[in-house]
Amino acid sequence: MLNKLVLITVTLFLSACASSPYTYDVEPTPIKKGETQYLLGEVTVKLTLGQGASDDESTFVSEAELNQQFVKSLQQHLTENNLLATDDSVDSIKMNVEIAYLRTFNHGGKALNKPQISHTVTIDGQHGQLATFGKSNYTTKYGGFKDAAVNLEISMFNWDAEDEPKDVDLISRLIVEELSGLGK
Repeated sequence: MLNKLVLITVTLFLSACASSPYTYDVEPTPIKKGETQYLLGEVTVKLTLGQGASDDESTFVSEAELNQQFVKSLQQHLTENNLLATDDSVDSIKMNVEIAYLRTFNHGGKALNKPQISHTVTIDGQHGQLATFGKSNYTTKYGGFKDAAVNLEISMFNWDAEDEPKDVDLISRLIVEELSGLGK
């Protein structure tokens, strides 16, 4: 009986360790959780228009403009969390971000649903890649009453181009929160 209990405990412990969202390419990692600061490298947004898109896409920002919104928002959240490096030295650690952004539309193409997102963050050091992390096929979740209010706006076809920067900000905040847990 005791052997089974020990076996179950060890199995649970090992499965919990294996579920880390981070992949470290260099061990021991030079990244220190809560201390390492990052240069914001390349931010690449791949915008895909989902079902219901209208032929006249001038209502919503282009892929290039969406990319710029992400760069600005990521810089803001990195700064707020004291994770943005200001020194571009040889020893600097750089984060590169790839975002697949599926813009989904309500009927008629004038209002938005929540976007479908996947992102990958690659952390590079002086001698190559140090770590990666990401998340696939998720959507924005504002939490509690705010999420209910957003869902109400969406259901009333009122979530539109003016609201998309809120989604960008939420996604950027999530990426920076994940980054803050990187390191050992």
